[in-house]
Amino acid sequence: FTRALFFFQIMLCLIAYLSTIAPSMSLGFSAVALPGLSDPSNPFRLDEEQKTWFASIASIATPIGCFVSGPISDRFGRKMSLLSINIITFIGWLVLTLAAKIDGQIYAMLLVGRLITGFSTGLASISAAVYMAEVSSPELRGMFTTASATFFSLGILTVYFLGYLFKDDWGQIALITAIIPVISMTLSIFFLPESPAWLVSKNREIEAKKNLTKIYGFKNSTNEIREEIQTLVDNRKKNEIKKKPENTSFFAPLKKKFKYFKRPTCLKPFLIILTYFFFLQFSGVFVIIFYCIDIVKEAGVSIDPHVAIVAIALTRLLGALCVFLISKKCGRRSPSIFSGVFITICMLGLSAYLYCKNNDIIGEDLIPKLTWLPLTLLVAYFFTSAVGFLTVPFAMAAEVFPTKIRGLASGLVTCLAYGFNFITVKTYGVMMQSMGNDGFFCFYGIMGLLGTIFVIVFLPETKGKTLQEIEELFDKKSKHTSEKQLLSIQVENGK
Repeated sequence: FTRALFFFQIMLCLIAYLSTIAPSMSLGFSAVALPGLSDPSNPFRLDEEQKTWFASIASIATPIGCFVSGPISDRFGRKMSLLSINIITFIGWLVLTLAAKIDGQIYAMLLVGRLITGFSTGLASISAAVYMAEVSSPELRGMFTTASATFFSLGILTVYFLGYLFKDDWGQIALITAIIPVISMTLSIFFLPESPAWLVSKNREIEAKKNLTKIYGFKNSTNEIREEIQTLVDNRKKNEIKKKPENTSFFAPLKKKFKYFKRPTCLKPFLIILTYFFFLQFSGVFVIIFYCIDIVKEAGVSIDPHVAIVAIALTRLLGALCVFLISKKCGRRSPSIFSGVFITICMLGLSAYLYCKNNDIIGEDLIPKLTWLPLTLLVAYFFTSAVGFLTVPFAMAAEVFPTKIRGLASGLVTCLAYGFNFITVKTYGVMMQSMGNDGFFCFYGIMGLLGTIFVIVFLPETKGKTLQEIEELFDKKSKHTSEKQLLSIQVENGK
């Protein structure tokens, strides 16, 4: 492992994750576009019902993108899945740009553009992480697979910052965003090699050897190449599903692969990651992104909401960068537990503050002195959520499943995760009206507490393990796992 190899894999990481920037900007676009679309001076001003659909409709398409990303990745390759993300993302943002330039049918174009960009968000949620899980060395895999949250956070920060610069010009924001996937696709075509693990799974071993030489810098060391290829071949044979007469239709392999879900190596990690995603979504992390300006106002923050959401997004990015840098040392469990504890504290603290304020428990003379408290709690909430809850499930979804169905399984679990996201975004208004702002934040605090307990009890540690060793964590019958290894796993999990 050399410095040159490290920087080469950093380059692969930057190019692969660049494809997630524009899709992730779709998550925060509703927050910065709605003020302009709601302006009374706007001849095409949206009414309240139209605004809720504009905000939430992207969440309908995102789970579909997550699910389709798996078959695309498994059938056509990890690199092709990244290229498809860029093409679809460009189309979506181009439609939103044209909606601002063309008279008539603006609302319909807005919904179509949001659907397409929401679909691309689903495609981008796991594809780059799966690619990096397969091309990075074990020493760097934990860092690179957690980079997904860093780049998603960067995308949200970017769109919030553009919203601050062009407060009412959402068309200009869409135009600038449409340029990003063009740059990403160009770099991916010329500089990203296909995943050797995927090539071996398709019996393309000669191409896999060439790409291993590029990625790992083996140069002329044929022994190292041979050993790595043999490891991938052995893993493929172990996960081989007995074949029937070949059906070349796109969805033909799905039925065969779904049978694989009954195996412990897939079912156990699937249930663990899905439950983790459930607590992520219902602890409020994503719904606050979609309605950030409204929620900042509900929390009683006194400064300009556009400035506040930029500060919040910057804090989230810093949190994601922290976990990106420390994941090699801290693994998955410790950041998740830390994150869950502080999500609970921040949400329950904000709920208690608003309850006291709403019920006049806090004197009117004291309220102006506490205006710093709600923003501080929201900033701390976003930072600590990015350190664990927001980052770890996406990273683990890219590494815990067997290679044979990694694309399908990771796509399916993130599909269901964004299904939870649609529920939380669509029910935001009902929850706020029925619970009040103090009950609203209290609900998220309780869900954060339950999520923390789940992590402590069930989440395994994958730090420093190869993909094969991670697979053996969930396979009690594995011939390759000794009793000593099982004991060490239990110790790491705190059992």
